[in-house]
Amino acid sequence: MKELPLQPRQIFQVYDAGLRPDQHPPARNPFPGVVVLIEDRGRVLLGRRAEGRFLGGRWCLPGGFIEYGEDFLSAGLREVREETGLDVRIESILSVVSNFLTPKLHTLVVVLLAHLVSVRESARPGDDIDALAWHPLEGPFPEMAFDADSHIISRFHATHLDGAPVDERFSALRVI
Repeated sequence: MKELPLQPRQIFQVYDAGLRPDQHPPARNPFPGVVVLIEDRGRVLLGRRAEGRFLGGRWCLPGGFIEYGEDFLSAGLREVREETGLDVRIESILSVVSNFLTPKLHTLVVVLLAHLVSVRESARPGDDIDALAWHPLEGPFPEMAFDADSHIISRFHATHLDGAPVDERFSALRVI
């Protein structure tokens, strides 16, 4: 006897163990994000989060959420542009980290390494950042908003590992 493939309703029942759609808890997935470690002559650029924003007054690497329909490299370039006014060249993926920030906010963040496209460009804060400052890779750092950022910078300084390179065709897209 020939076996017939499962029909959609049967797949739903097998997967659900018989639960009706109204019995499922809402999906709780981490929010995808990106941060960019911009390195220049042994320094890293940090931004102070604006008062009234999540963890306002504390410092962080430039970054934010990846928007729907956006790839992570474009998100990194966009976030750097919005928060610092700088154009950067993304060199590599340094890491991927999970942040459990609140009981309702879990992020999964791609960590990118970038360098300035032009050293003549000056940074200017924007979006949810109200100040920018270059800090030595070895620290000390101001009060950081996210523990992962301190760890990322310290690990980069200690290892000098460049991470996994990104395809050059996608490393310096222009954000409009």
